[in-house]
Amino acid sequence: MKPITPMQWSFLKRYQGALDSKECLSKRFGGDGCDGRIVHAHMIPRSQLAQIAVQGHVHAVPTRLSPIAQMKRSGFQAEDIGIGNFSTLQCFCARHDKNLFAPLEDAALTFTREQLTLLHYRAMAAEVYIRGNAEDAAANEARKYLSSDPRREPFYQAFQIHSLAAIAAEENFKRTENMINLSGYDEIRAAIIRFDATPVLLSVGAFRPLYNVVGTKLQNFSEEAAYIGMHILTADKMPVAIFTWLKGERPSKRFAKSFCLQPYKELTTLAVQIAFEYAEHTCMRRDWWMSISKRWRALLLNRVETANRAAWVPDEDFLSFESLLDDWKCRSIDFVN
Repeated sequence: MKPITPMQWSFLKRYQGALDSKECLSKRFGGDGCDGRIVHAHMIPRSQLAQIAVQGHVHAVPTRLSPIAQMKRSGFQAEDIGIGNFSTLQCFCARHDKNLFAPLEDAALTFTREQLTLLHYRAMAAEVYIRGNAEDAAANEARKYLSSDPRREPFYQAFQIHSLAAIAAEENFKRTENMINLSGYDEIRAAIIRFDATPVLLSVGAFRPLYNVVGTKLQNFSEEAAYIGMHILTADKMPVAIFTWLKGERPSKRFAKSFCLQPYKELTTLAVQIAFEYAEHTCMRRDWWMSISKRWRALLLNRVETANRAAWVPDEDFLSFESLLDDWKCRSIDFVN
């Protein structure tokens, strides 16, 4: 295993700096009233993280470039991360982070249309922030080389991939923000899957579903690509998986429905696999992680490793599995139309 060279470390530092840019997304599309101080906003509420934390820590795969670069050489692993540092992005000012998400932070999750809209908004904010910054970072690196220089190609490819995703994400984000600004939530759609178990895993993310859970093609990745939000949170101290999407986005609706049509005993395995495949902000209790088989841990870590390849595109059987990982005992499925 070759060590990371000083030149590679220098590149990682520059690239991570671009990915860590500070911006309040609430003013990107017309919001105002920022207090100017950008905070590390939690994508998963700290109150939720505390429910699965052990001595103030959750177990997760690190997401910063430096540990990822090391893991690409030594193998992907999960580690303990303090809840104050997990699932934070510098994408909201202090005022908007507090005021916008008060209905999520200061009240129990009952999945009102307002709460569902805010869940979707926060997941899309993370996607806009990550994709936009990755697009800028790749473009900055590509500009350092002549078009004929082969060293330019991987950065240019990454730029193109992130650019298409950023365009689609920003359009979805704008529609969601417009609902919030108008205090009208009629465009939000959701599937809410409640389980009867002790919470062991939390996850928040948004992605463009290429296939549904049984391998049927849903869409192509283009500027019009539909996004879906996925959230594994707790309500009444029990796990809940929530899919959110916007009215008219049929690929997202078809993905959620294909999930809900699977046998109840398979839903936990599917939810966990999707979280590891798509959601950067996924964490769990360490004792649960260590209780599952080494084979399952390897399979899930492989999903994280695969998803960290810029050009990765899932195939039609990416959610297939031969055995069940866990069963949190699904007790109800509800749709918000």
